[in-house]
Amino acid sequence: MKSLISIFVVFAFLMFPAVVPAAETGTVAETIDSGGYVYIRLEDGVWIAANTFAVSKGDNIQYNGAMEMNDFHSKSLDKTFKSILFVSEAGLVGDDSAVKTPAKLPGNANKGARPAAVQTPAPGEIKPLAEGKTIADIFIEADQLKEKMVSLNAKVIKINKHIMGRNWITLQDGSGPNPETRLVATSQAVVSPGDIVTVKGTVKTDVDLGYGYHYDVMLEEATFSPGLE
Repeated sequence: MKSLISIFVVFAFLMFPAVVPAAETGTVAETIDSGGYVYIRLEDGVWIAANTFAVSKGDNIQYNGAMEMNDFHSKSLDKTFKSILFVSEAGLVGDDSAVKTPAKLPGNANKGARPAAVQTPAPGEIKPLAEGKTIADIFIEADQLKEKMVSLNAKVIKINKHIMGRNWITLQDGSGPNPETRLVATSQAVVSPGDIVTVKGTVKTDVDLGYGYHYDVMLEEATFSPGLE
């Protein structure tokens, strides 16, 4: 099943799902256990997902720290939820042992069929884009580049597909004093780990997705084209 990134995360921007701050209660109409989660349909039609706990039809539950995800597809259930709330706490009403561990945001869409790890590019392996930036440049100049469009050459290290309506693509180019530095880009594009690409996207800074997921710098609405190896 799609699990949430280290994650992802509920986003600070208007296009992102909203965090629901207040505690809620409801009566259980249906439950499904799968992949370490319990999926619960409440009598009002709302679906929630929490770390597994003992719950049955007819129980009254309480939950909070909800994060809405739209069009979420669970591979283990082979079911798409038009709307579902991933919650950080859930339990029976009046039960002080409510589950406190946050339900993880969906992450690797290909769990169970993981590709071999992609090797980090060595310093100098990825030729910088003429009139573009390197990942090191983007981190160093983040304040000046915020909300601006940048282009760079990089290697695709990982892609997590179809999370919150986008693909989450991890990039490296071997630049800077720490060539292990990674830059995450969100995009509708589909690329493959190991691809050398030219990336163009908008710089976002201090992105707090909640649940401990935070990006100092990332790219939004990125586009990809083949780069030169």
